[in-house]
Amino acid sequence: MTFVSKLAMAAVLTLGTTALGASPAAAQKNDKKSQSGPDLKVSPEYRKAAAAAETALVAKDWATTDTNLTAAEGLAKNEDEKYYAAVLRLKLELGRSNEDGQLKALNALIANPKTPPENVKLYGAVFNYQLGVRASKAKKHDEAIAYMLKAREFGSTEVDVPIVLANAYAAQNKNVESIAELERAIAIAKAKGGKAPEPWYQFAIPRVNALGDRAAMASWLSRFITEYPTLKNWQWAVQVYRSTAPTGANAKVERIDAFRLLRVTNGLPNRGEYADYSYAAQQAGLPWEAVSVIEEGRKAGKVSKDDADVNKTFAAASAQIKAEGSLDVQAKQAAASKDGKAASQTADAFLASGNHARAIELYDLALTKGGVNADEVNLHRGIAYQQLGQKDQARAAFAAVKAGPLANLATLYTTSLDLPPLS
Repeated sequence: MTFVSKLAMAAVLTLGTTALGASPAAAQKNDKKSQSGPDLKVSPEYRKAAAAAETALVAKDWATTDTNLTAAEGLAKNEDEKYYAAVLRLKLELGRSNEDGQLKALNALIANPKTPPENVKLYGAVFNYQLGVRASKAKKHDEAIAYMLKAREFGSTEVDVPIVLANAYAAQNKNVESIAELERAIAIAKAKGGKAPEPWYQFAIPRVNALGDRAAMASWLSRFITEYPTLKNWQWAVQVYRSTAPTGANAKVERIDAFRLLRVTNGLPNRGEYADYSYAAQQAGLPWEAVSVIEEGRKAGKVSKDDADVNKTFAAASAQIKAEGSLDVQAKQAAASKDGKAASQTADAFLASGNHARAIELYDLALTKGGVNADEVNLHRGIAYQQLGQKDQARAAFAAVKAGPLANLATLYTTSLDLPPLS
């Protein structure tokens, strides 16, 4: 309840109420001079009890404050006296962290006509927030949502409000609403010069994923990694993205490009990833890539030279390379083709073999000739440029990927361009 206490105390401290220990004339003169709070019409009996409560409050003598304040509350007849008693009550209950007492005082202040309008709004926000938190803890999610929306109506811009709402909506499987509230919370945090805590993204991303909106998920993953660029987070982000990979025509291409996304950041985590990646590349007719991935895995100590399955892939890929013949010959044949399909396929082979400059030449030729999947070609052009360290050209190529799953991958590749070395 740290936020609540600070917010309520901020309101209390701006009230500028009259010091009841002074004489009525002196107090009135002081108020008129400072214009810091309303003039209070109180009886002598009330003044004595309230002044004693205020003195004890300043000394943080909660028991004495309570005794005298209870007496003052019993003597309060008009709205001025009730207003000041409620102010003192709120200060006392804040001081001794009594939430029930805070709520009672807040409710009294909201209803009192002597409370300045600007403070009514702040008290209303705090009051409804506290009730919303209580409802949330009790798993009364409908009530929590109602109270938090009311707090927002009173003008609350505190980040806690959308966070509680996000949790309440999520508990009701209302992922769209939950995600929208997290977006609000992130915006508030950034507006205050900070950034959203890491768990907020980890809370949101699976719910975005559940909606099946891969473009939105790619965007969230990109923002998360930009804010928290660690190797562990990057591996998790790519894994989450791959978990919803399609099974359509581009499935094989997208799967290999997702592996490449990990590889380009030195993020392949274990033997399984190296084995799956190399096998996928070999099966896709990219034996050069299969061999180089296995060799990297061995060098990194993540793939054993005695691994039978990986060795089988390595042998098959090595045989394919020998049988493939010269890629330069294929490039000449592609140049003579009527469309860009052969050029695109040959460019993919050059990309897999590590000849990125030659790959770019053939990708450009494929786009010029036409008849190809421009998004796929541009994604691979971007990967080739990235491997050459030409970030601006890579960024432009990724930006040219316009639609579908490959555009989402391009978003993540663009993010990878600006990542620091991950560890």
